[in-house]
Amino acid sequence: MDRNKKIKVIVAGSLNYDTMLFVNRFAPPKVRVRALARYLGGSGGNAATAAARFLGVRGTVIMVGAIGNDEVGRQHIDALRSEGIDTSFIVTKDGVESGQAFVAVNPSGETAIYSYYGANEALNDADVRPLLNSDVKPAAVLIMNPPIEVAEAIAGWARERGAMVVWDPGSLSHEGIDKLDGIIRRVDIIAPNKDELLSMTRATSVEEAVERLRQINPGLRVLSKEGIKGSRLFMEDRVLIVRGIPTERLGLRTRSTSGCGDAYVGVFTAAVSVGHDFIDAMVLATCAATINASREGPRGSPRYTELMEYASECRRLAEPTVI
Repeated sequence: MDRNKKIKVIVAGSLNYDTMLFVNRFAPPKVRVRALARYLGGSGGNAATAAARFLGVRGTVIMVGAIGNDEVGRQHIDALRSEGIDTSFIVTKDGVESGQAFVAVNPSGETAIYSYYGANEALNDADVRPLLNSDVKPAAVLIMNPPIEVAEAIAGWARERGAMVVWDPGSLSHEGIDKLDGIIRRVDIIAPNKDELLSMTRATSVEEAVERLRQINPGLRVLSKEGIKGSRLFMEDRVLIVRGIPTERLGLRTRSTSGCGDAYVGVFTAAVSVGHDFIDAMVLATCAATINASREGPRGSPRYTELMEYASECRRLAEPTVI
Protein backbone atom coordinates (compact mmCIF):
# COMPACT_ATOMS: atom_id res chain seq x y z
CA MET A 1 0.00 0.00 0.00
CA ASP A 2 1.31 3.43 -0.95
CA ARG A 3 1.19 5.45 2.28
CA ASN A 4 2.55 8.49 0.47
CA LYS A 5 -0.84 9.27 -1.09
CA LYS A 6 -1.93 12.73 -0.03
CA ILE A 7 -5.31 11.81 1.47
CA LYS A 8 -5.30 9.27 4.29
CA VAL A 9 -8.22 8.17 6.43
CA ILE A 10 -7.55 5.96 9.43
CA VAL A 11 -10.41 3.84 10.78
CA ALA A 12 -10.11 2.14 14.17
CA GLY A 13 -12.76 -0.31 15.27
CA SER A 14 -14.20 -3.79 15.34
CA LEU A 15 -13.96 -6.59 12.82
CA ASN A 16 -16.74 -9.18 13.14
CA TYR A 17 -18.12 -12.19 11.37
CA ASP A 18 -21.85 -11.52 11.07
CA THR A 19 -24.46 -14.26 11.04
CA MET A 20 -27.66 -12.72 9.68
CA LEU A 21 -30.89 -14.34 10.87
CA PHE A 22 -33.88 -13.29 8.79
CA VAL A 23 -37.01 -13.58 10.94
CA ASN A 24 -40.66 -12.58 10.73
CA ARG A 25 -40.62 -10.96 14.20
CA PHE A 26 -38.33 -10.37 17.16
CA ALA A 27 -40.84 -11.46 19.82
CA PRO A 28 -40.17 -14.42 22.19
CA PRO A 29 -40.45 -17.20 23.15
CA LYS A 30 -39.58 -18.84 19.84
CA VAL A 31 -39.04 -17.38 16.41
CA ARG A 32 -38.48 -19.38 13.27
CA VAL A 33 -35.51 -18.29 11.15
CA ARG A 34 -36.67 -18.21 7.55
CA ALA A 35 -33.22 -17.60 6.04
CA LEU A 36 -29.62 -17.37 7.18
CA ALA A 37 -26.57 -15.68 5.67
CA ARG A 38 -23.03 -14.93 6.79
CA TYR A 39 -20.96 -11.84 6.03
CA LEU A 40 -17.80 -10.13 7.17
CA GLY A 41 -18.79 -7.13 9.26
CA GLY A 42 -17.95 -5.16 12.37
CA SER A 43 -18.39 -1.39 12.68
CA GLY A 44 -14.75 -0.66 11.93
CA GLY A 45 -14.52 -2.93 8.92
CA ASN A 46 -17.83 -1.67 7.54
CA ALA A 47 -16.86 1.99 7.89
CA ALA A 48 -13.37 1.42 6.47
CA THR A 49 -14.86 -0.34 3.45
CA ALA A 50 -17.34 2.50 2.89
CA ALA A 51 -14.56 5.09 3.12
CA ALA A 52 -12.29 3.14 0.76
CA ARG A 53 -15.03 2.72 -1.84
CA PHE A 54 -15.78 6.44 -1.71
CA LEU A 55 -12.14 7.52 -1.99
CA GLY A 56 -11.09 4.96 -4.59
CA VAL A 57 -7.70 5.87 -6.01
CA ARG A 58 -7.87 9.35 -4.45
CA GLY A 59 -6.66 8.22 -1.04
CA THR A 60 -5.47 5.55 1.33
CA VAL A 61 -7.60 4.02 4.07
CA ILE A 62 -5.71 2.44 6.97
CA MET A 63 -7.52 -0.01 9.25
CA VAL A 64 -6.63 -0.42 12.94
CA GLY A 65 -8.11 -3.38 14.78
CA ALA A 66 -7.63 -6.92 16.05
CA ILE A 67 -8.47 -10.39 14.75
CA GLY A 68 -8.02 -13.90 16.06
CA ASN A 69 -5.51 -16.34 14.63
CA ASP A 70 -8.27 -18.13 12.74
CA GLU A 71 -9.89 -18.48 9.34
CA VAL A 72 -12.27 -15.58 9.97
CA GLY A 73 -9.32 -13.32 10.72
CA ARG A 74 -7.62 -14.32 7.50
CA GLN A 75 -10.83 -13.65 5.56
CA HIS A 76 -10.93 -10.15 7.04
CA ILE A 77 -7.40 -9.38 5.87
CA ASP A 78 -8.09 -10.67 2.37
CA ALA A 79 -11.38 -8.77 2.08
CA LEU A 80 -9.97 -5.47 3.33
CA ARG A 81 -6.92 -5.71 1.08
CA SER A 82 -9.21 -6.41 -1.87
CA GLU A 83 -10.81 -3.01 -1.15
CA GLY A 84 -7.38 -1.36 -1.23
CA ILE A 85 -7.23 -0.92 2.55
CA ASP A 86 -3.88 -0.92 4.35
CA THR A 87 -4.02 -3.71 6.96
CA SER A 88 -0.52 -3.21 8.39
CA PHE A 89 -1.88 -2.04 11.74
CA ILE A 90 -4.32 -4.92 12.30
CA VAL A 91 -2.92 -7.20 15.01
CA THR A 92 -3.52 -10.93 15.36
CA LYS A 93 -4.38 -12.20 18.85
CA ASP A 94 -3.57 -15.80 19.73
CA GLY A 95 -5.88 -17.72 22.02
CA VAL A 96 -9.01 -15.70 21.26
CA GLU A 97 -11.47 -15.94 18.39
CA SER A 98 -12.18 -13.17 15.93
CA GLY A 99 -15.24 -11.15 16.88
CA GLN A 100 -18.68 -12.33 15.89
CA ALA A 101 -22.14 -10.81 15.72
CA PHE A 102 -25.55 -12.41 15.41
CA VAL A 103 -27.97 -10.09 13.65
CA ALA A 104 -31.71 -10.72 13.58
CA VAL A 105 -33.41 -8.92 10.68
CA ASN A 106 -37.19 -8.52 10.46
CA PRO A 107 -39.18 -8.01 7.22
CA SER A 108 -38.91 -4.20 7.58
CA GLY A 109 -35.12 -4.43 7.60
CA GLU A 110 -34.84 -3.51 11.30
CA THR A 111 -32.11 -5.31 13.21
CA ALA A 112 -31.40 -6.69 16.67
CA ILE A 113 -27.68 -7.32 17.17
CA TYR A 114 -25.90 -9.58 19.67
CA SER A 115 -22.12 -9.20 19.63
CA TYR A 116 -19.24 -11.36 20.88
CA TYR A 117 -16.27 -8.99 20.94
CA GLY A 118 -13.52 -11.63 21.00
CA ALA A 119 -10.24 -10.26 19.65
CA ASN A 120 -11.73 -6.76 19.31
CA GLU A 121 -11.84 -6.46 23.10
CA ALA A 122 -8.21 -7.58 23.43
CA LEU A 123 -6.78 -4.63 21.47
CA ASN A 124 -4.57 -2.54 23.77
CA ASP A 125 -2.23 0.46 23.86
CA ALA A 126 0.82 -1.60 22.98
CA ASP A 127 -0.90 -2.92 19.86
CA VAL A 128 -1.37 0.58 18.42
CA ARG A 129 2.09 1.84 19.35
CA PRO A 130 3.47 1.06 15.87
CA LEU A 131 0.91 3.49 14.43
CA LEU A 132 1.56 6.13 17.08
CA ASN A 133 5.31 5.88 16.43
CA SER A 134 4.92 5.98 12.65
CA ASP A 135 5.27 8.94 10.30
CA VAL A 136 1.73 8.51 8.94
CA LYS A 137 -0.01 11.89 8.65
CA PRO A 138 -3.75 11.36 8.21
CA ALA A 139 -6.25 13.89 6.92
CA ALA A 140 -8.95 12.35 9.10
CA VAL A 141 -9.26 9.67 11.74
CA LEU A 142 -12.53 7.83 12.33
CA ILE A 143 -12.66 6.04 15.68
CA MET A 144 -15.47 3.55 15.96
CA ASN A 145 -15.57 1.18 18.93
CA PRO A 146 -12.09 0.06 20.03
CA PRO A 147 -11.49 -0.16 23.82
CA ILE A 148 -11.65 3.27 25.49
CA GLU A 149 -7.93 3.53 26.27
CA VAL A 150 -7.08 2.74 22.64
CA ALA A 151 -9.61 5.29 21.39
CA GLU A 152 -8.10 7.97 23.65
CA ALA A 153 -4.54 7.21 22.53
CA ILE A 154 -5.40 7.33 18.82
CA ALA A 155 -7.49 10.50 19.21
CA GLY A 156 -4.71 12.33 21.05
CA TRP A 157 -2.13 11.25 18.46
CA ALA A 158 -4.38 12.29 15.57
CA ARG A 159 -5.02 15.77 16.97
CA GLU A 160 -1.29 16.33 17.43
CA ARG A 161 -0.94 15.67 13.69
CA GLY A 162 -3.69 18.11 12.80
CA ALA A 163 -6.16 15.46 11.62
CA MET A 164 -9.91 15.84 11.94
CA VAL A 165 -11.04 13.30 14.55
CA VAL A 166 -14.51 11.75 14.29
CA TRP A 167 -15.75 9.37 16.97
CA ASP A 168 -18.75 7.05 16.66
CA PRO A 169 -19.00 5.53 20.16
CA GLY A 170 -21.48 2.77 19.31
CA SER A 171 -21.85 0.33 22.19
CA LEU A 172 -19.46 2.35 24.36
CA SER A 173 -22.25 4.90 24.78
CA HIS A 174 -23.67 2.98 27.72
CA GLU A 175 -20.51 3.81 29.70
CA GLY A 176 -21.78 7.38 30.13
CA ILE A 177 -20.00 10.69 29.71
CA ASP A 178 -18.12 10.47 33.02
CA LYS A 179 -16.17 7.39 31.89
CA LEU A 180 -15.85 8.74 28.34
CA ASP A 181 -14.64 12.17 29.41
CA GLY A 182 -11.07 11.53 28.17
CA ILE A 183 -11.96 10.82 24.57
CA ILE A 184 -14.76 13.42 24.41
CA ARG A 185 -12.09 16.05 25.10
CA ARG A 186 -9.89 14.76 22.26
CA VAL A 187 -12.32 14.61 19.30
CA ASP A 188 -13.66 17.19 16.85
CA ILE A 189 -16.93 15.46 15.96
CA ILE A 190 -18.91 12.85 17.88
CA ALA A 191 -21.30 10.87 15.67
CA PRO A 192 -23.57 8.50 17.62
CA ASN A 193 -27.10 7.58 16.68
CA LYS A 194 -29.80 9.46 18.56
CA ASP A 195 -30.54 6.68 21.08
CA GLU A 196 -26.83 6.30 21.88
CA LEU A 197 -26.47 10.05 22.28
CA LEU A 198 -29.34 10.23 24.78
CA SER A 199 -28.13 7.14 26.63
CA MET A 200 -24.59 8.47 26.92
CA THR A 201 -25.61 11.85 28.31
CA ARG A 202 -28.74 10.80 30.25
CA ALA A 203 -30.49 13.64 28.40
CA THR A 204 -34.13 13.82 27.31
CA SER A 205 -33.44 15.64 24.03
CA VAL A 206 -30.63 15.92 21.52
CA GLU A 207 -30.27 19.61 22.29
CA GLU A 208 -29.79 18.87 25.98
CA ALA A 209 -27.27 16.15 25.10
CA VAL A 210 -25.27 18.61 23.00
CA GLU A 211 -25.10 21.06 25.90
CA ARG A 212 -23.87 18.37 28.30
CA LEU A 213 -21.17 17.25 25.89
CA ARG A 214 -20.03 20.83 25.33
CA GLN A 215 -19.54 21.27 29.05
CA ILE A 216 -16.68 18.79 28.58
CA ASN A 217 -15.47 19.95 25.14
CA PRO A 218 -16.76 23.45 24.27
CA GLY A 219 -15.71 23.19 20.62
CA LEU A 220 -17.27 19.78 20.02
CA ARG A 221 -19.48 19.28 16.99
CA VAL A 222 -22.24 16.72 17.50
CA LEU A 223 -23.57 14.67 14.58
CA SER A 224 -26.81 12.97 15.58
CA LYS A 225 -27.71 10.08 13.25
CA GLU A 226 -31.49 9.73 13.40
CA GLY A 227 -32.30 6.87 11.04
CA ILE A 228 -35.00 7.44 8.47
CA LYS A 229 -35.61 10.93 9.92
CA GLY A 230 -32.13 11.95 8.76
CA SER A 231 -29.23 13.54 10.62
CA ARG A 232 -28.33 16.80 12.33
CA LEU A 233 -24.89 18.30 12.83
CA PHE A 234 -24.74 20.78 15.71
CA MET A 235 -22.05 23.33 14.91
CA GLU A 236 -20.91 26.19 17.14
CA ASP A 237 -23.44 28.69 15.74
CA ARG A 238 -25.81 26.73 13.53
CA VAL A 239 -27.38 23.34 12.90
CA LEU A 240 -27.07 21.47 9.60
CA ILE A 241 -30.07 19.26 8.83
CA VAL A 242 -30.39 16.53 6.21
CA ARG A 243 -33.54 14.46 5.73
CA GLY A 244 -33.46 10.69 5.54
CA ILE A 245 -34.09 9.13 2.13
CA PRO A 246 -36.45 6.11 1.93
CA THR A 247 -34.98 3.42 -0.31
CA GLU A 248 -38.13 3.43 -2.43
CA ARG A 249 -37.48 7.04 -3.47
CA LEU A 250 -34.31 5.81 -5.17
CA GLY A 251 -36.12 2.89 -6.82
CA LEU A 252 -34.69 0.43 -4.27
CA ARG A 253 -36.11 -1.80 -1.53
CA THR A 254 -35.00 -2.05 2.09
CA ARG A 255 -33.47 -5.44 2.85
CA SER A 256 -31.45 -4.78 6.02
CA THR A 257 -30.36 -1.71 7.99
CA SER A 258 -27.31 -3.57 9.34
CA GLY A 259 -24.18 -1.49 8.69
CA CYS A 260 -26.05 1.60 7.49
CA GLY A 261 -24.78 3.80 10.30
CA ASP A 262 -21.24 2.57 9.60
CA ALA A 263 -21.61 3.37 5.90
CA TYR A 264 -22.88 6.84 6.82
CA VAL A 265 -19.98 7.77 9.08
CA GLY A 266 -17.39 6.17 6.79
CA VAL A 267 -18.54 8.16 3.76
CA PHE A 268 -19.04 11.34 5.81
CA THR A 269 -15.46 11.20 7.11
CA ALA A 270 -13.99 10.35 3.72
CA ALA A 271 -15.99 13.08 1.97
CA VAL A 272 -14.82 15.77 4.40
CA SER A 273 -11.22 14.53 4.04
CA VAL A 274 -11.28 15.33 0.30
CA GLY A 275 -12.85 18.77 0.66
CA HIS A 276 -16.63 18.38 0.71
CA ASP A 277 -18.30 20.79 3.12
CA PHE A 278 -20.10 19.26 6.07
CA ILE A 279 -23.63 19.46 4.72
CA ASP A 280 -22.75 17.91 1.35
CA ALA A 281 -20.80 15.19 3.17
CA MET A 282 -23.97 14.50 5.21
CA VAL A 283 -26.03 14.22 2.01
CA LEU A 284 -23.56 11.83 0.38
CA ALA A 285 -23.37 9.80 3.60
CA THR A 286 -27.17 9.60 3.73
CA CYS A 287 -27.23 8.48 0.11
CA ALA A 288 -24.64 5.77 0.77
CA ALA A 289 -26.51 4.53 3.84
CA THR A 290 -29.75 4.33 1.84
CA ILE A 291 -28.08 2.24 -0.84
CA ASN A 292 -26.51 0.08 1.88
CA ALA A 293 -30.00 -0.62 3.26
CA SER A 294 -31.03 -2.12 -0.08
CA ARG A 295 -28.50 -4.94 0.37
CA GLU A 296 -28.53 -7.84 2.81
CA GLY A 297 -24.92 -7.59 3.96
CA PRO A 298 -23.49 -4.91 6.27
CA ARG A 299 -20.84 -3.83 3.74
CA GLY A 300 -23.21 -2.75 1.00
CA SER A 301 -21.93 0.82 0.69
CA PRO A 302 -21.58 1.86 -2.96
CA ARG A 303 -18.40 2.67 -4.82
CA TYR A 304 -17.88 6.31 -5.73
CA THR A 305 -19.08 6.00 -9.33
CA GLU A 306 -22.31 4.30 -8.25
CA LEU A 307 -22.90 6.86 -5.51
CA MET A 308 -22.50 9.68 -8.02
CA GLU A 309 -25.26 8.16 -10.16
CA TYR A 310 -27.66 8.80 -7.26
CA ALA A 311 -26.05 11.99 -5.90
CA SER A 312 -28.22 14.58 -7.68
CA GLU A 313 -31.45 12.87 -6.67
CA CYS A 314 -30.17 12.41 -3.12
CA ARG A 315 -29.34 16.11 -2.86
CA ARG A 316 -32.90 16.93 -3.91
CA LEU A 317 -34.58 14.42 -1.61
CA ALA A 318 -32.38 15.15 1.43
CA GLU A 319 -33.42 18.83 1.43
CA PRO A 320 -30.24 20.06 3.18
CA THR A 321 -31.03 22.96 5.50
CA VAL A 322 -29.04 25.30 7.75
CA ILE A 323 -30.70 26.90 10.78
